[in-house]
Amino acid sequence: MKIKEAGAQAPAFFIWMYVLYFVMKTISVEVISRVLTTFQHCASCGPVFREAGVEDAVNKEALAEYPQDLQEEFLKLSDLIRELRRLYRHRIRVELINAQSPLGIYKTLRHCIRKYPAFIIDKTDVCLGWDWQKLSDIVDMHIKAA
Repeated sequence: MKIKEAGAQAPAFFIWMYVLYFVMKTISVEVISRVLTTFQHCASCGPVFREAGVEDAVNKEALAEYPQDLQEEFLKLSDLIRELRRLYRHRIRVELINAQSPLGIYKTLRHCIRKYPAFIIDKTDVCLGWDWQKLSDIVDMHIKAA
């Protein structure tokens, strides 16, 4: 279906969806980093703590046990990902991967990652560390090529 064939009778939503899926390519950004985990990620523990009404207290206590530098790194990474999402909105898809998970280990070996956080853009280009300018340049290059 082409946009011209849709005519004035097609709702704007469907035209927009057509543009998103067929005209504008989404760029994948995989972020490999050390991730703070809590009991809310556990499928069996989360509901138990939620029903008991102690979920927030348990999660805060679990997060407080991590070293301060890891907590700060995670907050900095969260801000960086939010900024990426704000700038590129619907043009990128961000996936956060724990470096200690099997998938994280595979990606680390596959892309020869030696420093975290690592950003894998469209499964080809890798940006290591906190260099915002380099990361945004690579994402811009992929968006222009799409």
